Amino acid sequence: MSISVADIVKIMEEIAPPVLAEGWDNVGLMLGRRGKAVKKLLLALDITAEVVQQAIAQKVDMIITHHPLIFREMKKVTDSDWQQELMLTLAEKGIAVYSAHTNLDCVSNGVNDVLAKKLRLESVDVLDNDSGLGRIGTVTACSVQEFAALVKQSLRADYVVVGDARKSVHRVAICGGAGSDLITLAKLCGADTLVTGDIKYHDAQQAVFGGLNIIDAGHQPTELPVMDNLADRLSQRFAQRNMNVVVNVASETLLLKHI
Repeated sequence: MSISVADIVKIMEEIAPPVLAEGWDNVGLMLGRRGKAVKKLLLALDITAEVVQQAIAQKVDMIITHHPLIFREMKKVTDSDWQQELMLTLAEKGIAVYSAHTNLDCVSNGVNDVLAKKLRLESVDVLDNDSGLGRIGTVTACSVQEFAALVKQSLRADYVVVGDARKSVHRVAICGGAGSDLITLAKLCGADTLVTGDIKYHDAQQAVFGGLNIIDAGHQPTELPVMDNLADRLSQRFAQRNMNVVVNVASETLLLKHI
């Protein structure tokens, strides 16, 4: 049975419907011919030189990313820009790219649900009911230092940054990626702690001095767990439909390291 890019797109849209994406987002098929046959898939958070090299070495036909290959308006595609250079390489190699971003963040069993399970949250609910982003749940009461150590270990993060509001950790809000916009809502929902990434200095001040512990575990570590989960879900669907497609997860080194 021949499997096409269009077939993979259909399955991805079942898993993470594009209608769930934020209005500013760009999701869907970013590059490639819909009729191209697919025998090998590679999953990754981002299109980087590291990921493209793996895709070529593994002779994959398609890459599924979390962060969109094309996000801002583009008026040209040349080799003068590193991202455009990668796009040209992918096009020349016939490798299609599909991206599921905020729709994968908010959907059931997506980025935030996987993160909640990793951090052992119980009684989990959606944090932002308007967008579907974020989750909130409970953990066994502990200190912020103890919970930060659990976060670091569970996410295999190189380091975490902690803002200690001198609150015991019990009701925890989470948002994979960059979730500083949810600080106010997390407090309103009764959270004593927010786990996310990309927290700016002044946002941290507003949170901590306002009584909310902050644990910044990094953008990449808070989103990477969904890749293995997505690979398993795709493999299960392929098996159920007798679709012979190999699914691999790219090795992505952390962009920023604590040295």
